[in-house]
Amino acid sequence: MRTSKPGTRGAWLAALASSFLAASAWGENATDLDRFRLWNDCRPMNLVIEGLPADGAGIGLTNEAVAAAVRSRLRAARLYEAGEDPYLPYLYVQVSVFESAFGIRVEYRKVLADVASDQIGFGGTWRVGRLGTHGWNPAFVLSGVSQSMDEFIDEYLRVNAEACVRR
Repeated sequence: MRTSKPGTRGAWLAALASSFLAASAWGENATDLDRFRLWNDCRPMNLVIEGLPADGAGIGLTNEAVAAAVRSRLRAARLYEAGEDPYLPYLYVQVSVFESAFGIRVEYRKVLADVASDQIGFGGTWRVGRLGTHGWNPAFVLSGVSQSMDEFIDEYLRVNAEACVRR
């Protein structure tokens, strides 16, 4: 968990509070839990992709192919921003390959404040996972990555619908 620098906590708490006050801009079909998990005023996000284990190379899957599949989906939705802002929400993607199986985890992480400890850091608020067999074909894994990305983007855009229209 990343923590804030001294003097920035108040600013982030104010930003979090103003996000919650912007309820009129949230999608009509979004619940309070949806908003907590995915609301970001339709702003872009950073991306962190976990490196593939060695078994990925055994089926011809590369880190570059996974990253390209993820970035292209986010760019098409205008949600990707490679930036240096340490407080920008980010999407964490992990692909694991085992002998004949694979696992995919896509998790949205954003700044959260803990009132009890007065700490600010990142936490995962939404995730999807997939398991499958790859038949020694990397296309099966990349298809699962694309499906997971589509599921995330659909949910993100649903919750941020009105803000995304304004953007």
